[in-house]
Amino acid sequence: MRVKRIVLTCMVAALYLLCLFDPSLALENVRIAYPSMSSSVLYFLIANKQGYYKEEGLNVEILSIRGEIAIRTALAGEVDFFTNAGSALAAAVRGVPVKIIAVTQDTPSWDLIATPQIKSIAQLHGAIIGIMSPEGSLAVVTKEILRKNGIDPVKDAKLIVMGGDDVRYPALKGNAIQATLMNPTTSIRAQREGLTKLASAGDYVKFIQGGLVTTQEKISKEPAKVSKFVRASLKGLRYFLSKREPSIQYMMEVLRSKDREMVADIYDYESKLMVREGWSDDKILQEFIDDMKKTTKVNREIKVSDVFDFSFIRKANDEFKASGWKP
Repeated sequence: MRVKRIVLTCMVAALYLLCLFDPSLALENVRIAYPSMSSSVLYFLIANKQGYYKEEGLNVEILSIRGEIAIRTALAGEVDFFTNAGSALAAAVRGVPVKIIAVTQDTPSWDLIATPQIKSIAQLHGAIIGIMSPEGSLAVVTKEILRKNGIDPVKDAKLIVMGGDDVRYPALKGNAIQATLMNPTTSIRAQREGLTKLASAGDYVKFIQGGLVTTQEKISKEPAKVSKFVRASLKGLRYFLSKREPSIQYMMEVLRSKDREMVADIYDYESKLMVREGWSDDKILQEFIDDMKKTTKVNREIKVSDVFDFSFIRKANDEFKASGWKP
């Protein structure tokens, strides 16, 4: 009887030790925030689905959070990374301690979409236009498009703060707003449903739409965690850009769409705008900074290194090149 008790005790102890050394229990938790679904977000989902984060010992939670809120939650330590690179650029120029550590899209892919009866930007005089936040990327680009078409965004139009495309699109269809910038996913759908495309944002501004951002504190205190996340994310980006058919199928799942032709159009449109290596030329980045200084009325000198830190993404690219890694 005593022998059986000893054997049973040993088995229980062995099971306990197995649980302690279960790799899944050792994963480090990471949270990343994004404003609305787009290809600049999809590659994170792909990296998660393909198990790239788990290979790095990370358990990643992907949350939908608006730009200015994402910055605050990151500074508070509630999220580790966020994708709102445009909002981060504005914040960094103002002196907020955040760094853009990857750029995946340096040309905006938004389209200015209006209700069916509006056929030109001139007709937006006096219109209600939806934006995501008072000083976020959508607001900055919307104001610039209006100004370049002779419309004062303060005096001649009413910009109201709303949510992402999932909120602004129904508002547009219901005529609660008359126009808004939309990502290609919603833009293509809207045009198919009879709404009017007035302009492409990329024809008016150069702007960082897709990227990866974290805090300066995170970089200094947890560089290994940042490096792991960047490496796995870059794998997801390379998968997205090199595997068209699987990526389209995954987009259909995420967007809950059975319209393969439409999703393929979205993929082809957005993939052409994405930056494969994850960083842009310093000259272009300095122009972004200088333009943002004018927008935010900041006069101090700001260098590229004050806003961007590409050391992690460059290291990941070098490692892939050396190892010959391919998705």
